[in-house]
Amino acid sequence: MQLRAISIALILLFSQTAFAEEESIASKLGACNQAIKEGDASKALAYAEQVIKLDPNNRDALLCKGRAHGGTGQAKEALAALNSAEKLSKTPRDHMIALALIGNVQRNTEQYEDAIKTYQKSLEFAKSADDKRFQSIDLNLIGDAEASNKQYDAAIEHYLAGDKLAANDNEHADVYERLALAYDKLGAHDKAVEYQIKADLIQERSGDLDQRANAGLEMGRLYMVAGDYEKAERSINKIIKLSTDNGGAYWQAKSYYYLAQVKVANKQPDQAKPLLADAQTIAKDIGEDALNDDITRLLQSLK
Repeated sequence: MQLRAISIALILLFSQTAFAEEESIASKLGACNQAIKEGDASKALAYAEQVIKLDPNNRDALLCKGRAHGGTGQAKEALAALNSAEKLSKTPRDHMIALALIGNVQRNTEQYEDAIKTYQKSLEFAKSADDKRFQSIDLNLIGDAEASNKQYDAAIEHYLAGDKLAANDNEHADVYERLALAYDKLGAHDKAVEYQIKADLIQERSGDLDQRANAGLEMGRLYMVAGDYEKAERSINKIIKLSTDNGGAYWQAKSYYYLAQVKVANKQPDQAKPLLADAQTIAKDIGEDALNDDITRLLQSLK
């Protein structure tokens, strides 16, 4: 009787310990993925390693570890972790997610042909699962790798195929923006403007501030490239008003920068300088170093 009581106590203790460990793993995985969303790769990696120490074959932890390494430019370590996660994948969805992440690392390290092949493997799993949303994602990723490799015609084909599987306005707008960029790179400015107009109209209707501002500024940039400075200024001025009315300091600074570029292209450098000065002041105030660097380079070119 006493032995049975001890056995029951041990079983309960083991169950509580296992439950606590599972809860700890789930908590750490949540923290790891949240750190990835926040762009804190070092923090994410620390949480991933804690989980792997408890469970070396935890696929989710390996995925998070791979993404964390990718975020710090450690491609070799990222691919090692992601490939390990891919080998542990059991369902088509598991495979296509792991493969897409592997392809992203390959694309970011300019291994474009390898990335395309990896995305195509992911696409095959998406097809086998009849997952149209992920098929659309993979088709766009293949197009992105081809565009990065200057294979713009091939990229356009994949973007158009992805658009046919897009499920809502946001997904269509995303594809239209990709198509506009690809056509722009080909020098087909009319087609680029056509697709950017489609994207801009959708974002005006249903996009958030970032999406609307980005689409509107890209619209202005494409009009500038096409030499239609009046429409370029009109598009950018809309975003200046939007960002001013909605407290979007980053987009306000970027709008001034884009408008200054239009002034320079239209041979009005004197009108560009005060815009750049205002843009630089805002960029410095909000700590946008990359934007400030772009503004500085344009200012220096006007001296």
